[in-house]
Amino acid sequence: MRTGPVSVSLSSDTVIEGLFVMQETTVRIKKALANVSWLSACGEATLQHLAAHATLEQVADGTTVTWRGRQMTHLLIPAQGVLELSITNSQGKRHVINRQEPGQVFGLIPVLEDSEAIHDAVARGACEIVRVPQAQLWQAMRAHPELNDQIIRLLCARARDTYQALAAQTLTALPNRLARVLLSQVRGTGPHTLVMTQADLADMLGITRQSLNVELKRLERKGMVGLGRGRIDIQDQAQLAQLANDLE
Repeated sequence: MRTGPVSVSLSSDTVIEGLFVMQETTVRIKKALANVSWLSACGEATLQHLAAHATLEQVADGTTVTWRGRQMTHLLIPAQGVLELSITNSQGKRHVINRQEPGQVFGLIPVLEDSEAIHDAVARGACEIVRVPQAQLWQAMRAHPELNDQIIRLLCARARDTYQALAAQTLTALPNRLARVLLSQVRGTGPHTLVMTQADLADMLGITRQSLNVELKRLERKGMVGLGRGRIDIQDQAQLAQLANDLE
């Protein structure tokens, strides 16, 4: 009886197929990174660096991708689908904070701080998530100073948005706040469909679903939005922006 290592011969078709899958995955990773405006602004070299060390993960609907208190070791970038961000209090009441779509990044601050996530992140619909390791982000920041510039600009913009949101809660009426929240979920210009329930949107605004429905119906009559089951169609961003910026 012969013993020893067994050699396995892979056909050329199998090798080619494997290479094709790897290449396709790399393309999807790079596309997801380039879809993030502040990463894209860093240039090709930065994107190549991050893409070379990132991975692409398939996530089923309802999967908890990370949770409040968990150490963040990767940036999470949706390539497809939506990550719903929420917090849950000690009584079990869950509050939806935001939604992360392709073009957005989750976990930047805890990754920079080497700390824990402050939200739960749950997949809504089937998702593809790009994961960029913390160590590679830091390495890219040292190798590509333009990445530092973009991160500083991003954090300043987030701080400004936070101050404006706090002011909006006390100084503006519900229709204006609703317009602001709707616009905050839109990427790009023109018509856009938000895949979300009215219950989740009401949660983000801290109001009842009934109050929200009344306001959405008003916006619908004015041609700003369209309403469907589990979705809100943004039809007129210009009118919504005017309403959002109206402090009277």
